[in-house]
Amino acid sequence: MVNKILGLVFLLCIFSCKEKIEDIQIQKEKLNEVNQDEVRTISTMTTNYDTLINRVKKYGDTDAYDELFYSFKDCCFDQRTDSVMVYSMIMAEKYHYERAYFDYFSAFCEKNNVEENYQDFSKIDISKTDKVSKKQAEDWLRIMLSKKLITQEDFNNVKR
Repeated sequence: MVNKILGLVFLLCIFSCKEKIEDIQIQKEKLNEVNQDEVRTISTMTTNYDTLINRVKKYGDTDAYDELFYSFKDCCFDQRTDSVMVYSMIMAEKYHYERAYFDYFSAFCEKNNVEENYQDFSKIDISKTDKVSKKQAEDWLRIMLSKKLITQEDFNNVKR
């Protein structure tokens, strides 16, 4: 009786192992069907800064700019604001990337402790910044106005 039970248990183990081996083989076949050229790994998604900077400067690559922008936003304060201002200025002036104009001004506001509010420009107060920063902000807002990214009313509502 004990021998029959042990034999039955042994047979069940063999069949269950065979099913697992077949499942593994099926998974391997499915993996082989995937085009490996289209697979992106973590290391390929996280491109180094030099490559991203090069793509931004030479080609105006908006995807590279966006990745660079968000990685800078995760950095320390000085690197975040200064770096965002540098590369957003390149993307705005050289490649006319609309979002970069706003990114630049947002970084400027953050750097100068100015509340940035694109919903209500009357809440933007650059009057408390130093003379050089104030001129920088006004010049940038004039550029945004000339590109029709903001209205004359928005421009006039900024406190100077």
